[in-house]
Amino acid sequence: MPTAANPTPLPRAPRRQRPLLTPAEAGLPDPRPVTDYSVVLTSVAGHDRLTVTLFQPCVIRKPNWALIDCLAGGLVYAPSVTIIDRKTFYFDYPGELSPSVGFVYVPYQDMEVQNFQGGFVVSGGKWFRTPYIA
Repeated sequence: MPTAANPTPLPRAPRRQRPLLTPAEAGLPDPRPVTDYSVVLTSVAGHDRLTVTLFQPCVIRKPNWALIDCLAGGLVYAPSVTIIDRKTFYFDYPGELSPSVGFVYVPYQDMEVQNFQGGFVVSGGKWFRTPYIA
């Protein structure tokens, strides 16, 4: 009984590749940051106000961004936030902020501030005053 020296493999059906969905196609928000922002600290009637200006219009619901106390390492939250328009909002603090508070921290993928395509504000933080270390 003769046998084949080089058996041929059975033909395989081509693999079906699953199409890759973008987050928007999957119904999820886009995880990429799409806009930057600037931050300005002012004093209004004896209390501090931190004004955030986005570089493109966004849907702003109720952001809860923290400030970082660079000396103590703690987070400082504002008791109130006021939305001016689709690019501007501000946080009011009850008095003057400690001189060691000088860095605003934006959470990663903040669902409270998104552009109209579902993208987020750049996460991380920005200095809004000269660093002060006692």
